[in-house]
Amino acid sequence: MNKLLAAATGLAFAFGTTQVQAAPTIEEFMSAENGSGYFNCAYKLKIASKKCLVTTSNINSSKDSRARKVFGVDEYLPLLTIKWPDGDSSRYVDIGGDEVYELINLADRKSYNYKTIKNARHSIDFTKGLVIINDDYKEHIRLW
Repeated sequence: MNKLLAAATGLAFAFGTTQVQAAPTIEEFMSAENGSGYFNCAYKLKIASKKCLVTTSNINSSKDSRARKVFGVDEYLPLLTIKWPDGDSSRYVDIGGDEVYELINLADRKSYNYKTIKNARHSIDFTKGLVIINDDYKEHIRLW
């Protein structure tokens, strides 16, 4: 009986550990092509009560006038969508490319940037998560 109980316990433990996968960090998530995941989030330094659903995808450049001027109408650009716990959504299209990270909020058409490593403007600083800053270099959104 003890051998049967030990075998059943061992199988249950082994099955349970193979089913658990660590969630990706925000840095790993952002380096993937397209996907979605839940992350802690804050808006203007206020931490949300629940995790936000974050999605990366692509959007046609024709959806924004500045993107259309730079890229024409047939270019697909990275889109970051954040669904907040209250049901509101924020959508940011990246029109900067690999050298400069300029984001446009599709709702209010304001420009934002990712916080980058000093002296390496083309490298996003993930030390405190993914931080989106406004024109005054103040934190607008943080995902971690």
